[in-house]
Amino acid sequence: MDFRKKMKQRLWIAISYIALGLILVIADAVNHFENYFFSSFGFALVIMGILRIIRHRKTMRNDQSIRKQELAESDERTRMIAERARSWAFSLSITGAGIVVIVLSLLGQHEEALPFAWYVCGMVILYWISYFMIRKKY
Repeated sequence: MDFRKKMKQRLWIAISYIALGLILVIADAVNHFENYFFSSFGFALVIMGILRIIRHRKTMRNDQSIRKQELAESDERTRMIAERARSWAFSLSITGAGIVVIVLSLLGQHEEALPFAWYVCGMVILYWISYFMIRKKY
């Protein structure tokens, strides 16, 4: 894929973050939900979208910065570090959630442990689906 097209897609993703964030904030303001999840998550999405747009504008300012960013993203070492970081984050989140399930179950708080257990199950299923799809591709 052309790097400029990739950057344009990233810009549209940032704009969709802002739009989704605004929808969540407005929905919370109209409906007055009991928890503050919608408004805080909405604000976080808006801020993240704005920061991505700022980064996009800095990168797309001139051809030299575009080339520099393209080289940084296509570097094998950078890709390996990113893949390893994702792998570690996945492993640590699954292990942490599993430990939370065990601790909460031992404390007799089975209802509180249930969302973590579903998370672990969902992530393991998602892992295997991804594994077989990638294995088939390569």
